[in-house]
Amino acid sequence: MVIWGIVSNESPEHVGEYAEFLGVEFPVLNDVDGSVDRLYDLEFAFPTGAYPQDFVVGTDGRIVYASNEPDLEAIEQAVIDELAE
Repeated sequence: MVIWGIVSNESPEHVGEYAEFLGVEFPVLNDVDGSVDRLYDLEFAFPTGAYPQDFVVGTDGRIVYASNEPDLEAIEQAVIDELAE
């Protein structure tokens, strides 16, 4: 399993400082031009557009969990189900 944070439309300096401030220990990828964000908007658009948006992407590349209201139990279950396949 791999965990990445993806930040869209932010400067690399701001992202690095904020990740360091939060103590983030996983890689944070910078989607400077928002192209990754637009791909997922097409796949799963939240009515509010609120952040953060959480996704679990399955081994076949499809989204198996998506929410803009973090639910750790649901995220954990999605990961467990995906790893069991």
